[in-house]
Amino acid sequence: MSTSRKLPKKQVANHLKTTLLDAIRRSGDYRNLQVFRMKRSFFFLALCCICFIIGFLYKISLKKCPIIQVIHPSIQATTSEMKFQQATTHGYEEFSALLKMIEWPLPSEDRTIEYSTHPKTSGYFLLNPQSTYVVGQPLKVLITAIDHKGRPKSYGGDLFFAKLHSASLKAGVSGSVMDHKNGSYTATLIPQWSGETEISVKLMHSSEAIAILHQKRDTRPDKVFFKGYYERNGRQEVVECNFELPGQDVCEYYEPRYDEKWVCKRPKHLPCDSYRDHSSGGNRDILSKEEHEFFSEPLRDKEVPSTLGKFHVLPQKNAKNVTVANAKHIKCVPGLKNPDPSGYYYQDAWQSLTCSNQHFDEPTRAAKCLSGKIVYMLGDSTLRQWWEYLTSFIPTLKEIHLHVAHHKTGPLLATDAENDYLVQWRTHQKPLRMERSRAQDLRYIASELDGMGAREGLVIVLTCGNHFLTYPVGLFVRRLYHIREAVSRLLERSPETKILIKSANTGYRFDHGSDWLSLQLDTIMRAMFSKLPVTILDVWQMTSCHREPEDLHPPTIIVKNEVDLMLSFICPQ
Repeated sequence: MSTSRKLPKKQVANHLKTTLLDAIRRSGDYRNLQVFRMKRSFFFLALCCICFIIGFLYKISLKKCPIIQVIHPSIQATTSEMKFQQATTHGYEEFSALLKMIEWPLPSEDRTIEYSTHPKTSGYFLLNPQSTYVVGQPLKVLITAIDHKGRPKSYGGDLFFAKLHSASLKAGVSGSVMDHKNGSYTATLIPQWSGETEISVKLMHSSEAIAILHQKRDTRPDKVFFKGYYERNGRQEVVECNFELPGQDVCEYYEPRYDEKWVCKRPKHLPCDSYRDHSSGGNRDILSKEEHEFFSEPLRDKEVPSTLGKFHVLPQKNAKNVTVANAKHIKCVPGLKNPDPSGYYYQDAWQSLTCSNQHFDEPTRAAKCLSGKIVYMLGDSTLRQWWEYLTSFIPTLKEIHLHVAHHKTGPLLATDAENDYLVQWRTHQKPLRMERSRAQDLRYIASELDGMGAREGLVIVLTCGNHFLTYPVGLFVRRLYHIREAVSRLLERSPETKILIKSANTGYRFDHGSDWLSLQLDTIMRAMFSKLPVTILDVWQMTSCHREPEDLHPPTIIVKNEVDLMLSFICPQ
């Protein structure tokens, strides 16, 4: 009985090659043999070149950000379609999860202005109304979105803000709003004080307006531009700068450690290394006439009418507000999760529901808290307000003039010789919509953190986000990723260092800005730092429920409460 044996693939290939060569030799066609050998050599040479190129590209990709490498947002693509590379599966999964967290229900098709939500035709009413309410008892409010023609909407995506407030008691607390994605929304509001109270519901943006914000954020980063100032030997040139300037001859400034790049249009007469200063450039109007209508003054940040008037809240008879009682027994230490609501105002003083916060009404008490501390504030102008408040509030805290080009761009330093502490503020690196400043004075937050050693009494206060609103979220994630990694490294070197991260303020009312854009980045920030032993200072609610009008740069009374909350975590009871 005969059996067949299957030859290995390598033996089969060698056998076929030998057979082919023998056939050529027998035919006497040595020219064909020579051609065969030449083709074989060329094939192996081409294969080697391809392998070298693949290896080179792979080596480059390893230097890129572990979270995301963004194809510049000027390419017409939505955030969800953005192409990127990542070095680890974990990085890809995290970025996908972040995008999932900020998904927003958008209209399925373009709508004209008459189909968009109108604040004056929309309304709300109490679910299960009662004759009396007590402190700590949740109120449920049903909000119905109605368009310009009085037609109920059948889809969600509108941005509503809800709160309870009392003008006479100078009190306020934010509510949470659930989108049912069918044109109706439920707001949950929890009274935190007894006495006079009323409900406020605002339409910040219709879902149609948000669809425009979403699309322009991802496809038109050029709507905001910057200026680069070049100087040498008495000659000056001013050119446009940004993350990218597609199709232009540019000077490129690359920071390999943090995978950051900034470009400026190449000056006509000066070299790239003569780059000296940076400033805001301006805004481009990228909205059509029809799109502008969705952002007109009567349609944004407007109260929704209601027949509900003021009502009276009774104190609890048998027990105090459980949430308040629990918070008053918790020290303000790193790693605490902010509940919703995270606090409320009463007589203009913030009462935290996260922990037992304090009120530093006397300068000497604030100075005593800061004694022996080194406080570094790194971020934007909303954090500069904290530095300015401290230097104006504490008489012994004196500014050291660093002879900077402009006070608003810093860096700023103040010391208190009597109480032995210092407070410094420095802005983060570009993009920055600020006055002209020295490019050398702008530093990456991650770089500053990596340059710090273990020091007793070290306190780091960070904020980052406002200047990234106009760009696809991938750029913000990349910047925040490197900050987070630098925070982790610093805590390994110096576990006693206190790191506090200020959330975004509400009240963004500038060109191309929006509280919806701020909310998206703030959500990402909280998620990315959620697993580190750091403190998230929830000033989002502190700026959204006060009796003063919302403003990106809030008035002193709000700033005072923000700083008091910071000091409560620096010096917990």
